[in-house]
Amino acid sequence: MGNNNSQNIITKESIFTALMILMEKKNFKEISITELTKKAGVSRMAFYRNYNNLEDIITDYLDEFFEESYKELVICEKNDNNEILIRFFSYFREHKKLIDNLIKANLANLILERCTNIFYSLSKEVVCSNPHPEEVQRFIIEFVSGGLYKILIEWAKSGMKESDEKMGSIIHSLMTGASVKTIIAD
Repeated sequence: MGNNNSQNIITKESIFTALMILMEKKNFKEISITELTKKAGVSRMAFYRNYNNLEDIITDYLDEFFEESYKELVICEKNDNNEILIRFFSYFREHKKLIDNLIKANLANLILERCTNIFYSLSKEVVCSNPHPEEVQRFIIEFVSGGLYKILIEWAKSGMKESDEKMGSIIHSLMTGASVKTIIAD
């Protein structure tokens, strides 16, 4: 049973890697399952054993990525919101190719759909360190998590030029009401 599981992991990694390579070269909608399985070196049956369509490859990967990222983020010192934000941007930098491919394929919305929980938790951790009435808190969290998503996409579109530390500082200042002018001057 363990051997089947490790074989399945290898199959899924091969399929994901092949999809990323193909997405760099052509439009996502033009990629066929036959072309993908050939590039991945797996059978169509192996593909359909794991996925229903090409989008499932991405959502499956994002689910695993965000689950792992969230575990790492909660390890951060609870009171060090800036460190949490720096790690947030660091994780996405490590997956720049994926984000670029999703933006190019008009699939960036999958990031928001798949990572709503991590955005929500991150927003709650950072924003709600200042207590708000519960009926207000949920709107603040929705506002911040939507903003984090939009900032992430804009940062990726502009080539992730700003450091993770700079992005963390900018977002932290926006969330806490600190002066953004001091961050920009750094």
